[in-house]
Amino acid sequence: MSNPCLALLNSVLAVRVNSAVYEFVQRTQDLISTGITDDRFTQLVSLASRHVPRQMLDPSGEERDLAAALIPGWSLKAWSLLDTVRVSFVLSRSDLAEPGFAQCFNQWFRFADEGEACAYYRALCLLPEPKQHIWRAAEGCRTNMRSVFAAVACDSPYPFLHFDNLVWNQMLLKALFIGEPLSNIYGCNLRTTPELIAMVNDYIDERRSAGRDIPADAQLLLA
Repeated sequence: MSNPCLALLNSVLAVRVNSAVYEFVQRTQDLISTGITDDRFTQLVSLASRHVPRQMLDPSGEERDLAAALIPGWSLKAWSLLDTVRVSFVLSRSDLAEPGFAQCFNQWFRFADEGEACAYYRALCLLPEPKQHIWRAAEGCRTNMRSVFAAVACDSPYPFLHFDNLVWNQMLLKALFIGEPLSNIYGCNLRTTPELIAMVNDYIDERRSAGRDIPADAQLLLA
């Protein structure tokens, strides 16, 4: 069965990379779809960096609309070409809906570099059994690497749809701490609870006591 998200990623790649790169992508997707070992899969994900130009995807308005129509809350605006290729490799696997896939997915992070981890996290909202990956997504939000945090938290409906209130609230507070714009977090003001309001007010009080500026985004969570 064709995957409409994979088809969209391939269409945006087709108009941005040369024929040699696109042939590499298609050939690798075909190989992955036949079933390969996890070691070989992660090697191919890593190998992509040797073939794909290091530049941002810079999707058009139409492409953004197509992504949002497929999955409300999904945005390609912060993706690179390399992210796009690597996520397309993930979506080419035939075992995404199988019970054992979550274990495989977790194993990939053991040896992933920062860019590879970001691509895996960007794929979360595109996977068919999203609840299998809640623990992994929460781990991504606890990282000290802002790029990895953003790959989980931003431009994706995954946290809004699947995090419980505790993890959701902690994610939003961390976004305030590190200066990640809340406008990049889907549904940031749609799950306001008394606990979240208390946490934000405590944060504001701490900032005031320390003589620090209050991020304007904090008011978004109190509105």
